[in-house]
Amino acid sequence: MAGMSTLDWVGLVVPYVVFFVMLIAYYVLEGRREKRLREEYEEDTHA
Repeated sequence: MAGMSTLDWVGLVVPYVVFFVMLIAYYVLEGRREKRLREEYEEDTHA
């Protein structure tokens, strides 16, 4: 049984790294959106 080559490791690891980076970006952007909506809602209720 041959060991995994570098290209095999890259093919195995890169999709997970891309997935987690996209997941983190989603949570950051969603948090900013929610904060903006909350501030907008609070301004509307106080006005």
